[in-house]
Amino acid sequence: MKWWRLLVGMLALLWPALAPAQAPAAAGWQPEPALGRLMLRSLTQTPAGLLWAGTDDGVYRFDGTQAVPLNALRRGGPALPPVPCNALLATPDGSLWLGTDNGLYHFSSTGTLRRLPLPAPASDNQKVPTLALAAGGRRVWVSQGDAALQAYTLAGQATGPVLPSLPGLSSVVPAPDGSLWLNGDGTRHLAATGQVLGAWAHTGRALRPALDPAGRPWLLSDRAAYRLGPGGRLTEVLRWEQPGTEQPVEVLPTASGPTLLSRELVRQLGWTPGPNPRPRMRFALPLPPWPTANWSGRLWADHAGHWWVFDTGTRGCWQREAAPVFIRALAGPGGQPYSVRASVRLPDGHLLVSSYETGLLTQAPDSPLAPLRRWAAATLPTGNAPVLLAVLPGARGPGGDWLAAGAFPFLRFNPRTGRFLKLPVAGQSATDIGLRTLVLDSASGRVWAGTQQGLYYYDPAAPAYRPYEVPGRAGSTPLAGRVIEDVRPDARGHLWLATPEGVERLMPATGAREVYGPAAPEPRRAAVEGARCLYLAPDGRLWVGTRTHGLAVVEADGHIREALTPSQGLPSPSIASILPGPGGMLWLGTYQGLVRYQPATGQLSVYTTAQGLVSDEFNSSAAYADPRDGSLLLGGVAGLHRIVPGEVPVPPAVRPRLVLTALTALSASAEASRTRYLLASDALPALHMAPEQPIIDLHLALANSPDARRARYAYRVRGWLADRWLGLGTTPQLRLQGLPPGQYTVEVRAETSQGVPAANVLRLPLTVSTPWWNRPLTWVLAALAASAAVYAWQRGRLRQLRRENALRARLAADLHDEVGSLLTRVTMQAELLRELQQGPPARLTTLVEDSRAAASTVRDIIWSVDTGADTLGALVDRMRDHLDATARATGRALLFDDAELPAEPGQPLPPAVRQHTYLIFKEAVNNALKYAAPGSPVEVRLGYTPLLELTVTSRGGVATGAARAGQGLRNMRHRAALLRAELMAGPVAGGWQVRLRQLP
Repeated sequence: MKWWRLLVGMLALLWPALAPAQAPAAAGWQPEPALGRLMLRSLTQTPAGLLWAGTDDGVYRFDGTQAVPLNALRRGGPALPPVPCNALLATPDGSLWLGTDNGLYHFSSTGTLRRLPLPAPASDNQKVPTLALAAGGRRVWVSQGDAALQAYTLAGQATGPVLPSLPGLSSVVPAPDGSLWLNGDGTRHLAATGQVLGAWAHTGRALRPALDPAGRPWLLSDRAAYRLGPGGRLTEVLRWEQPGTEQPVEVLPTASGPTLLSRELVRQLGWTPGPNPRPRMRFALPLPPWPTANWSGRLWADHAGHWWVFDTGTRGCWQREAAPVFIRALAGPGGQPYSVRASVRLPDGHLLVSSYETGLLTQAPDSPLAPLRRWAAATLPTGNAPVLLAVLPGARGPGGDWLAAGAFPFLRFNPRTGRFLKLPVAGQSATDIGLRTLVLDSASGRVWAGTQQGLYYYDPAAPAYRPYEVPGRAGSTPLAGRVIEDVRPDARGHLWLATPEGVERLMPATGAREVYGPAAPEPRRAAVEGARCLYLAPDGRLWVGTRTHGLAVVEADGHIREALTPSQGLPSPSIASILPGPGGMLWLGTYQGLVRYQPATGQLSVYTTAQGLVSDEFNSSAAYADPRDGSLLLGGVAGLHRIVPGEVPVPPAVRPRLVLTALTALSASAEASRTRYLLASDALPALHMAPEQPIIDLHLALANSPDARRARYAYRVRGWLADRWLGLGTTPQLRLQGLPPGQYTVEVRAETSQGVPAANVLRLPLTVSTPWWNRPLTWVLAALAASAAVYAWQRGRLRQLRRENALRARLAADLHDEVGSLLTRVTMQAELLRELQQGPPARLTTLVEDSRAAASTVRDIIWSVDTGADTLGALVDRMRDHLDATARATGRALLFDDAELPAEPGQPLPPAVRQHTYLIFKEAVNNALKYAAPGSPVEVRLGYTPLLELTVTSRGGVATGAARAGQGLRNMRHRAALLRAELMAGPVAGGWQVRLRQLP
């Protein structure tokens, strides 16, 4: 037995060496796409908070999303040539110093670029490799190759003596006493006057100087820290790597201690307290792998507490929070990713984790960060996938077994042995009913299960599960076939159910239900369809996580409302789990990160792979509060994460600041559109939207933000939409368009991904101009012009009408006086001849009749052109005269009905109307006399409403051939069309009728 134990012990010792090596995790390092496309050489940050990047081809300003060349921001001075920029330095006055291969440049805060004289202008080497700000921030140290070193005032004037440089100079560290520490081919300590105070030789430039809080120097490598002694001696004080070839290391001084960059790691050192501080290791973070063998890494820290790492020989830039990881991912068997479904602490202290791919995993109780290993003793029954969907801790089954659920779905589980047994469902043979949740109602002691087939409960007497039935109503299963995503009992005898249709509150004792959802009445109406997880808070509020609408809350009084949506900064509308934390916080697992939400203030923080998550996607209901230490366990598609809420880093002391970086006025033509880049010294512009430029884009940036790409923005336009704030999400651009004319104020606010609001709110005045054709003066002028045009037209029409009336009057008078008189004399002579002769021949009779007809026709023509006859009364009189004459000549009864005429028939009629009406009347009467049966009366009726309506009706039957349509009927239809009137002609009961009705 002893040899077996010895073999196991040897294997345990040898296993780390035999196991395959795993590449270290990237520890939250995130690539920066915009800067990653540039060949970086240096980074700096101005007091305004924006980043500046020196590259192989110049200098760029970076606002978190967009890199803009310095020449696009320049307001004066020569253009910066496309040369490598080796060093950048931002000074307290907002200026930017540029050390390039082509000399030294100064870019003022107002946008003026100047080239400054070098310390050794006669030297052939114009390269400026390093820039350093002196203690106190009033001078800038400039090195020129290996030739010289000199101080400059902030205004750009050289001051003090020119000091000798150091061969291979790579860094200059000003000391508080005004001296300088130079590092290159060795380390040298210089006084401000150039006196050499000390020198230390080391090969390969592997050491870098750093000053402790007492101002004493130290030399650091990638393996150890050395104290400087007299005579060029070095004394090793701290070693964190085994002895070996020391590699070049980048040292970044910070307030808490120096940060060291090597190819594989970033190490954060600190200082021991007391009068004689010594370096100590705080933590180390692995770096992402680099694609090339040569390493020329640089490390820089911004004001928001983020580290930036890049290699001057390759493209690529990574950044992360300058703090130890507080989200710790638990490694799975063999270091492989695993998708977590459930976690629970067993009675013996082991942690049980259920995964989809690797089955059941455990972790020792005394190793909260140890890798998970397979639990070989636990075997699920046949027919189950290697995953537990839910585990209910506590003895609920026979023999102290726990209740669990898998694909079967209901199981008994012995937490000591890992033995599983199937539990039946009463009255049901199906094994897979799609279990969603398993929960204990502590008030009643009943265990409830939500499934795809309805609501079930555990009957310990059977032992079996039964579908819920309304008590006293056998066979009544109101939730049968319903999908129940989650169940939460309250202390008042209710069950809260999450369903695809919304949320329901069930009273199991009576079966009564209340529905909350988009189709429910107020105050239970809200967009909670697709509810998938619930949390019942101690204050009685129910928090609801949905698939597509974010987070909602049912207040204790029954009112429901939306609490958190993507427009408020939620990274994903789909919430997979809700877990309470200390301080009333809610931890939300989403499909795009972890959210810490404070309901009391509405503040939220978003954590992603940048803070240590293995993946941003979390699994449904895979959240568990570890009772052992109060830590939170949240499972995702790539592993389990342990979070200690007390270790969440506090926001940096530097408040973020909202900056307007550019303004684009968009026009209908691309040529007229223009972008104006703004500097920190520029005042906020007044915005103007005009018809020729109807769109304005505001380009925003949140400076000093720990994660600029995840910053959240919102805006409102005072004087529009009731001054309501509208969310932009993480889009750093605001487009203004479609506003009605007027004066407004545009306000923009922002907050970081951790919920820290910006220290300022942008307020910009906005004027929206009315198009020229929509201005009040334009309308007044247009109205005046229209009135003048109408007046002129009416005057011209009146003059034309007067001329026409005068012509008609003269024509009528001439016809009456000349032609009428002549025809009258002809008629009288014909009648006289007929009377003087006995037995006149038929020719004289015909002559008399034709003379009378010609005289009558001339009278009709005179009447039609006579301006004095343009009235309704004249038309009536003329019709009466014609009926009287016709009746005398034919001996027929011709009746005229004027009952529908006005009492005063003096209404004017247009000449065309009365003329065509009269001619249609004559033709209709002639037709009636021609085709009606002999002796039958003819009735004429004329109405005026004020539209004319004429009816000619013959009584006593219709003569043969009356229905034939001849030229007269065609003429009447033509005249009716000219009048825009309706003409109907045809037989009616007892006769024939012609009806003319003028249309409106």
